[in-house]
Amino acid sequence: MAQNDSGYEFYVGPATHLEGASLAIDGTARIDGKIVGKVAVKHLIVGPTGCVVGDISGETAEIEGTVEDSLQLSGKLTVCASGRIRGNIKYGSIECMEGAKLVGEISTDWETNQSAAPVVSDRLEAFTAAVAQEQDVPGSEDNGEAL
Repeated sequence: MAQNDSGYEFYVGPATHLEGASLAIDGTARIDGKIVGKVAVKHLIVGPTGCVVGDISGETAEIEGTVEDSLQLSGKLTVCASGRIRGNIKYGSIECMEGAKLVGEISTDWETNQSAAPVVSDRLEAFTAAVAQEQDVPGSEDNGEAL
């Protein structure tokens, strides 16, 4: 690609194959070739000819090529129409274009929505307590004993 490669902290060109890598990149990495290994990066861009196989972790990613194995992001995952991901996928938020392929275990962080669960439980407990109080009302005990 004829893009300005100087905007990336790490760049793998289309004719490059890097295997056995364990990379930690504080910034943006663009992969147009192939990487097999472990990649920790703030923002990952996998170009249309790019392929990353291994454990990937970071904040955000834009996938136009292929990712296999595991992808764990705390922020946004963008999968373009040509993007393909296979494996264990975890993300904060996701945007998938029509034609994108995702295969495997796909999950997000539900912690921000879990605060709603106790409210439902509290409502159920309140309803149950109200029903129990209605049964304890004088006169309703007689009906219970007659049964």
